Amino acid sequence: MTNQTDFSQTVMGMVLSHSDVNAALSAMSPTFAKSDFADALCVVLQTQVSPEMAHRVLQSIKRKGVIAFDKDAQLWRMTAQPPAQRFAPLAEPLKTLPLLTPHVAQPVQYHALDKFQNAAIGMMQALACIGLIAALITLNASFAWELGREADQFRAAFVVGLMALDLMRPFLVAAGFALLARRHFAKALVGFAVAFLLSPVSVLSSTAILSSSFLLGAEMNADERVQTATLETLRGEHTRRLAEAERLNDAWRTECDRGGCGPLAAEIEVAFLNAQAEAQAVLERIEDLTDATQGASDLLARMVVTFERLGVFGQGREILLPLFLAISLELGALFGPALLLGRRRSMP
Repeated sequence: MTNQTDFSQTVMGMVLSHSDVNAALSAMSPTFAKSDFADALCVVLQTQVSPEMAHRVLQSIKRKGVIAFDKDAQLWRMTAQPPAQRFAPLAEPLKTLPLLTPHVAQPVQYHALDKFQNAAIGMMQALACIGLIAALITLNASFAWELGREADQFRAAFVVGLMALDLMRPFLVAAGFALLARRHFAKALVGFAVAFLLSPVSVLSSTAILSSSFLLGAEMNADERVQTATLETLRGEHTRRLAEAERLNDAWRTECDRGGCGPLAAEIEVAFLNAQAEAQAVLERIEDLTDATQGASDLLARMVVTFERLGVFGQGREILLPLFLAISLELGALFGPALLLGRRRSMP
């Protein structure tokens, strides 16, 4: 490195002179964080500097061999060169644009846009993680609530215990990744092992709750098939009784027309009225079963039919779909927070 090292650059639409970067870098201690350098740039430039902009400037200086990033300490450090040579001013000062120009406001707009985008992305990631964990907690708490029917104190303890386990596992995995980044392999392995050993409890409880919902839909479909068959039988019986009532009515009228409105005609009339009443009773049963069948045909039953046609649910495969959903929720809740929310913190 010679005393002609040029730190001038243009980052995210803002022109940085050699003296600006040199002044900010000279204010740093032998080891410093990205946020420290960003604060120093803010003081020198008299404007807001985003973490992304500070990161790009540091990477540019790193390529010139002046600084290096210590992954173990997660800090930047100066190289071993003498400060006089490292930060010596240029022999010929560069011509730089003045800070107070019409273009200065544009980088500030870029910073505001970057901040909004980063905040929106972070919020969406946090909502996704919270949603996964909340869904898993709800399923397992429902399982504990149904299982603890014997006593209220047992039910409360079981619900609280499973909810605590659901909250603990994502934190254990996140802590394991953090320890792994600091090369604490033994502690990270313990965190991963404990999280994975506790996962089967959650998978089993979630599978049980989901399986019960799908089995309820299958039972509704079976009941609907029985009701449909019963309706077909009742409709045939109603048709026969109507035909019998019509035959008796004709016989009664024929007997009366012959002038035999005596005991025989009265007997035929009673039989006709009974047949007519029986036909009406069968019709009422048909109407009741029709209303019950239409009420039972809801979304859950139709979803079960769809899964049966796809081949993922049915006779001998009742556990596959609930188990797949439970494992997917478990993996998302375990690794989602560590991978989504920890990515930004790991950037230098």
